Amino acid sequence: MPSSLPSAKRCPIRRTLAALLLCAALPCASAAEFKVDLIQFDPWAKPNPDPALSAKEPYVGIIVDLLKEFERRSGHSTVRMLTPYARVERDLQVGDIDFSIMAWGDARAAYASRGTALVPLEFGVRARQGVPLKSYEDLKNIVTAAPRGLKVDPRFDVDPTVRKELVLDYTQAIRISVANRDAKAVAGSLSTLGHLIHKFGLEAEFGDVLVLNTTHLTVAFSRKSTQLAAEAQVNAVFKTMVEDGTAKKIYERWMFPPKH
Repeated sequence: MPSSLPSAKRCPIRRTLAALLLCAALPCASAAEFKVDLIQFDPWAKPNPDPALSAKEPYVGIIVDLLKEFERRSGHSTVRMLTPYARVERDLQVGDIDFSIMAWGDARAAYASRGTALVPLEFGVRARQGVPLKSYEDLKNIVTAAPRGLKVDPRFDVDPTVRKELVLDYTQAIRISVANRDAKAVAGSLSTLGHLIHKFGLEAEFGDVLVLNTTHLTVAFSRKSTQLAAEAQVNAVFKTMVEDGTAKKIYERWMFPPKH
């Protein structure tokens, strides 16, 4: 019997039903436990600042909330470790973790599989106020602070003519660049830099922005994981979060909090 629903309404219903069937089916399979590194960048993952809640929820941030939703939908669990960025790359390489959630860089393909793309991300450089940054060539006239090991752009990452000061994280990079030291710009995820610069009340200290690369926040699954058989299932769960808008909502809630 033909459906009485208009075709424009049937497709969303089919997608919703498919997602519900997937989510209903996953917990019925044997529950698995995945080891996951949390990249120690605010607001992606950081220690819980609330002492009353930190014992139960030691970490908060975008990646933490994505993993909590993954657990809720799949019935699986995650063992989460707050980890400096450079260490995350090493853990993926040797298989000490099963997967992480991070901005994708093609150099990682040798030791990790690119999984579900969650949200788009722009990477580039943000210069101090009054420091001209109109083209890539302008980068050769300044020192740029960047988190150690961070993949910003394939050209920028390996270019010896662009001077870089490598530091622990974004917060340190921003503080160094405003302290009248050698570094006059900061590199990395432009949304993350914007979030932190706003959080620290330093908008007036920064000016020109140069976009170098557009990539996505993705599931990066270690090629040496002992749970490779579950990789497709993990990605399928995250895909439902993209399709119903949950991943974007989590990202925006942390990255662009409402102004008070």
